[in-house]
Amino acid sequence: MENALRHMVMLFVKYKILANILIAVTLIFGGIALSNINLAFFPESKPRNISIQVVYPGASPQEMEEGVTLKVEEAIHNIVGIDEIISTSSENTATINVVTLKGYDIDEIYTEIKNSVDRINGFPLGAERPIIFKQKPQTTAQWLGLTGDVDLMTLKRVAEDIEDDLLASGVISQVAVMGFPDIEITIDVSETNLARYGLTFDDVAQAVRNTNRDISAGLIKTETEEVLIRSRAKRTSAEHIGDIVIRSTEGGRNLLVRDVAEVRERFAEVPNKSTLNRETAVFIRIDKLSEEDLLAISKYVNNYTEEFNSKHNAITLIVSYDFMDMLWERLEMLMTNGGFGLLLVLISLGLFLSLRLSFWVAWGIPSSFLGMFIIGSFVGITINMISLFGMILVVGILVDDGIVIAENIFSHFEKGKNPYQAAVDGTVEVMPAVFVSVSTTIIAFTPLLLLEGGMEFLFEMAVVVIASLAFSLIEAFFVLPAHLGTPHVLRSKKRANRVRKFMDRVIMYIREKIYGRALLFTMKYRIISVAFLIGLFPVVFGLLAGGIIKSTFFPNIPFSGFSVDLVLKSGTPEATTERYMVEFEDKIWELNEELKQKYPNEEEIITSTFGGLGSTSDGSDNGGHTANVQIFHRDLDGD
Repeated sequence: MENALRHMVMLFVKYKILANILIAVTLIFGGIALSNINLAFFPESKPRNISIQVVYPGASPQEMEEGVTLKVEEAIHNIVGIDEIISTSSENTATINVVTLKGYDIDEIYTEIKNSVDRINGFPLGAERPIIFKQKPQTTAQWLGLTGDVDLMTLKRVAEDIEDDLLASGVISQVAVMGFPDIEITIDVSETNLARYGLTFDDVAQAVRNTNRDISAGLIKTETEEVLIRSRAKRTSAEHIGDIVIRSTEGGRNLLVRDVAEVRERFAEVPNKSTLNRETAVFIRIDKLSEEDLLAISKYVNNYTEEFNSKHNAITLIVSYDFMDMLWERLEMLMTNGGFGLLLVLISLGLFLSLRLSFWVAWGIPSSFLGMFIIGSFVGITINMISLFGMILVVGILVDDGIVIAENIFSHFEKGKNPYQAAVDGTVEVMPAVFVSVSTTIIAFTPLLLLEGGMEFLFEMAVVVIASLAFSLIEAFFVLPAHLGTPHVLRSKKRANRVRKFMDRVIMYIREKIYGRALLFTMKYRIISVAFLIGLFPVVFGLLAGGIIKSTFFPNIPFSGFSVDLVLKSGTPEATTERYMVEFEDKIWELNEELKQKYPNEEEIITSTFGGLGSTSDGSDNGGHTANVQIFHRDLDGD
């Protein structure tokens, strides 16, 4: 085995074209893979959930549980591949969420569930047909806010037009409009009109009930065709409902609903109101699927926003939150860390060894990432917060193997060997130690590839670390010695400059006076050294148990914002809750003015505030007595 490895290293050092081909392949295919990798805010897993929804108008939660939910659970619980069934029975609706096991075909499970639910014939009379669908995993990409000096109904209609434009873009497929109550059609009947025409309230209600519906009258079959008989008279607008005929008068005139009542479309009288920067607003949430690109969505929406605002004066469309901005911050951190890493490698190795040598060691960082992108393109990873965390984590250890090998090659060269022999001997000598050092880190991250139970998002971080380290070994064992084993890199200097002489003296002092003496002490007093090391364990455990050293399973991703929930006594009028919400928002913007005076060089400290009437920020409580305010701000001095 050792002879085979030595032969391969000798082959690459002797025929440098092999190393150059490997570099070219890494650059070309790594660049192609990088350009084709999508951007996402968070890793997106494969769909594993199937949802069953049944609507039963007028039913209580208990009736939904007994008449619908239990029957569905009983029909599907024996299907192979189901991990768990989570059911929610609420007023008018039952939702059964099926979580499938990893490794089973979700399409086959979906078909079995659908067939099992379709065979249920004991649903209550009046329950609608069950809706069964696979839940596609999706993440939020952007929040848009629509404000203006117009009424809420106008904002809603404009927001729906924006929704149509975004869905027609070709890069966005998931859009939701929210921030207003549901639309309802009201029929306000006048007693005077009822008396004038000799009608009762039930006459009007019965006319609407009988006319405003779809009716199936069966099927007529002949030898050549089938005719489906169906009356489609369902009306969904106030204008059409106003045209419903109640009865005909003696003169042959039709008496319409609008003749005796006022028919209007209006918002339901439920506590649901949203504000953006203290102005009434309608929000548009844009989500992305796993096959869509966050960067493409961000670019399109920002361009669309500029174009929309240039065409409208009374209404303003605002990108209130863009998750691409936070992803850019992590990308900038990665590039900063990688840039500093490259610079430190160049400076340190350039001072102590050789500038040309430091360049080829530093090449290990970009080459390892490019190789990782090649593997990642086959695995299906995206550039997201978790994969970027893995890149930031591994960037500091990518050049460790290269530094060890390069230093050993340089040592062999200083002993009088020619560059070719120094490159081969120096690499082969430390190859087992370097391989074991890197492989232990790879083994430590391998279990993350197998995690389940909601921790699958760590898979991409593990792929990034393992693939980067694996490619760093290939680069350090074959590409690095091939380029170091030349007279252009390893060459003797007849006269050392003052800087080199000074650095040699510093290294000699550290090696002989500090490290050498410490090593002699530990070897002479082994019991003391081991006891000191063992004594550190209870100290560290005590610091962890006492909370002096903080610990967490996984770090929270910091957001430049926070939310405040307002929960008053149940039964508090909606107007009172809204007044408190508005007062709190006013205080936030007053604080913004104080901070601007304290930090005069900064722009707006508070970038935006979202107000929501009718629920808390996490949805745990709702009603007219609840509200929430979300505050987003700029970071000041890293805080």
